Amino acid sequence: MSRTVADLAVQLRSALSGVLSALGALEGTQRRAKLAEALGLPGGQLTPAALLSRLGAPDADQAGELWPALLTLLGDAADQAVPDWNFTVPDLLAVTADQVQILGETVPADGTVSFAVRLGPLRLATVLHVRQDAALTLTAPPAGQAATAALSLALSGVRLTLPDDPLVGLLAPGGVVLEGDVQARLDAQGARFQGGGKNGVSVPLRVAPPGLRAPTLSLAPASGSGAGRGLRFTASFGASLLELADGTIDGIGGEVTPGGTDTPVRATGLGLSLEVGPARGAGFLERRGDEYGGALELALGVVDVRAFAILRPRGPSLLVALSAHFTPPIELGLAFTLNAVGGILGIGHAIDRAALGEVVRSGHLDRVLFPDDAARAAPQILSTLASVFPARRGSVVVGPMLRLGWGRPISFVTADLGIVLELPSGDIALLGRLRVAVPAPEAPVLDLRASLAGFVDSGAGLAELVGDLAGSRLLTSGIDGGIAVRLQSGSGAAFVLSAGGFHPGFPVPAGFPTPRPLSLTIADSPFLRIVFTGYFALTPGTIQAGAALSVVIGTRDTGVSGRLGFDALVRWEPSFGVVLDLYGSFHLRFDGMSLCSVDLRVRLEGPTPCWHVAGRASVSLFFIDVEFPFDEHWGCTAVAASPPVPDIAVLLERELDNPRSWEPVLPEGATALVTLRRDPAGAGARLLHPLGRLRFSQRVIPLDVEVTRFGPGRLPGPPKAYGVDVRFATGTGTASPVREQFARADFFDLTDDEKLTQPAFEALPSGSELTPPVARPTAPSHTVDVRYETKWIGERGEPPQSVTPWLLGAGHLTGALLHSAVATSAIRGDRIRYHSPPVRAALKPLMFAVAKAGTLTAADGLSSKATFTEASELLRKAALGAPLGRTALLHVIPAHELKAVATP
Repeated sequence: MSRTVADLAVQLRSALSGVLSALGALEGTQRRAKLAEALGLPGGQLTPAALLSRLGAPDADQAGELWPALLTLLGDAADQAVPDWNFTVPDLLAVTADQVQILGETVPADGTVSFAVRLGPLRLATVLHVRQDAALTLTAPPAGQAATAALSLALSGVRLTLPDDPLVGLLAPGGVVLEGDVQARLDAQGARFQGGGKNGVSVPLRVAPPGLRAPTLSLAPASGSGAGRGLRFTASFGASLLELADGTIDGIGGEVTPGGTDTPVRATGLGLSLEVGPARGAGFLERRGDEYGGALELALGVVDVRAFAILRPRGPSLLVALSAHFTPPIELGLAFTLNAVGGILGIGHAIDRAALGEVVRSGHLDRVLFPDDAARAAPQILSTLASVFPARRGSVVVGPMLRLGWGRPISFVTADLGIVLELPSGDIALLGRLRVAVPAPEAPVLDLRASLAGFVDSGAGLAELVGDLAGSRLLTSGIDGGIAVRLQSGSGAAFVLSAGGFHPGFPVPAGFPTPRPLSLTIADSPFLRIVFTGYFALTPGTIQAGAALSVVIGTRDTGVSGRLGFDALVRWEPSFGVVLDLYGSFHLRFDGMSLCSVDLRVRLEGPTPCWHVAGRASVSLFFIDVEFPFDEHWGCTAVAASPPVPDIAVLLERELDNPRSWEPVLPEGATALVTLRRDPAGAGARLLHPLGRLRFSQRVIPLDVEVTRFGPGRLPGPPKAYGVDVRFATGTGTASPVREQFARADFFDLTDDEKLTQPAFEALPSGSELTPPVARPTAPSHTVDVRYETKWIGERGEPPQSVTPWLLGAGHLTGALLHSAVATSAIRGDRIRYHSPPVRAALKPLMFAVAKAGTLTAADGLSSKATFTEASELLRKAALGAPLGRTALLHVIPAHELKAVATP
């Protein structure tokens, strides 16, 4: 059947179109059976379970685990409940437990169709009910827009009544009843639950007993797997414990499986916070499956000590986070103070870069760096630590943390810093948090909170930095947004900096942590909302910037709304200029109907070779629409002269004399067991291994590739290719090309769109690697005598007789080497240090090919190339001898996207 939500939408639209006109002639049972058959319902039955199974459970990995488990239970409960359900397709179909009503005969080809199943109140388990309504809606757009299809799930009034439990009765004698709503969406991006991810959700609550602190209701798939997998519902809350301490209970609830079988789940942990006389302390104990987690915080005198630990007996692995707070802080001078120190130690743990970035974007880095409320937030802290530092056999993480403060008489500026090293990989994680609270942290006018996480992957040559401003405010206005930086070396070299996002036309690099837009909420009330957003991005070929101001007065159905913004690209050649896209809109609505609207789209380019503005303005008043297109030029001058281009040949000759361009290379599989010192008399000369190779590589310009420009200046005349011939003076040996990463925008004429969409860096030829010829038997050799010297090291006196140095012959030397300390060592015997490493599996390098636009098959006679530039050059040369317009049917694509041609 269907595999994705888009496939499901297409299938159901098609099925309904094919059967709708025929249903009117059928009666009763025949109509139901025909409709069930057309929709492909399991078992051919028009029941709630069959509808949910067909509409809500596409075979897609993005659905996660919670979505199918929840739909299975809803369908099972609906089939066993009072028949108070319906299935509707607005204006076309209405189905209840008793009848099938036909409202229309034709499915609109260009309109969106909604398939909705409403189940009414349901009993999922003895203590878990949906009190108000449960609804699943499939939005099926027209065929050309099938990729935007989406499923929406809404459960109103999910109520959990906790079962009788001694611990619950102690904290809440009157019992605990929690109620909230579940909202979820499944589309091409996967399943997303409000309040959680696709494998678990924290239900936003609207009903909870008084006296509870921070109550939560969580839904997740039950343990186990298969079609009978159920749902796990748990609650967490805090309350007063015998009026002496505060207690926090976590993970109490139950599991329910299809068929109505529910099993109670006891509390998984208890957090305590107490204060008795001068002693203060807090702790948390929890058992999570096969692992143990605990937290403890004590105040003894002026030092606060906190510890969090996660122990997994199987593995084994241990993760400990420690912090000590100083009260009062230690003075460092110049108004700086040392407020706390701490550290991370993990044996059998590693660093998860994706989880670390997610913690920063969610504003929860304080769960890793000096948590302020350790006792009450212990479950979240332990969970965050476990996700950021997952278990991994053979890996160790270790690093210090410290908190600095600045200000008088209190620290209104605090900075947390942690550096975590992962061994043996050598990867480094940098954690940082900055808070500026003016005039005081207790009542700030400006509360700026910035979280940062950096990661250095030494093996992949990758460095990333992610920052976020979650939780920042200026008076009552929220400040939000993020920043991300990536530095990549090697074959995929790249540099990307983004604060708040990218230009709409820029393809975001794969895996890049796109930051949230920079935003300032100027006003946020039910009838007035003003929000300013913006972004800035920097790549090797572009500078991108944009901003927008949105205003809503009233509501979106009745009121005034407007938006004004711009997106800008900055270029340097042939001279400085800006491509600016301006947009604006104004709408006046009443009761959802548009009374008046104004829309403006403008592109402005300049100042050279001239100013150019083009765009369109449209005005709509009631039933009258007027458009005003415009396209103007002014201030035109001659084409701006490019800056003078230096003599490339002279630059390349200088590189031949530059010692940094030459590098000795070890033979394949060889390991440098010694370090060769520099020859003092060599004036910077470098020593070459007797069997090694010599590499020349420069970064001035790509070699043997036709280029049109050099930096900001354009080369005169047609495209030129430069080359450097490096060889041994005798003419023997072999030379193979080497490559370096070059920024394409510095050497080729690229449009703004090409700078956004084509590779920024590519490995292009930069020199040669010389391999000397194999030494002949008659080659000259140099012999060195090996002299053996004996020394006597005794407790007293001199050796019985003097021992003079003697010459060690070749036979004696060979015998001595076989029985020397190096030859008989365990390291040499195990062959784990100085032997060549095994060949590791590797992905094929990315290649580019010239393909036919219509079929995506390889162009005849044009082979694949290692870079986009070389493939484009191949296409350009092919166009010189092709009929006019013939090469317009060809374009360059990654070679793995080529379609194979079927052979007879």
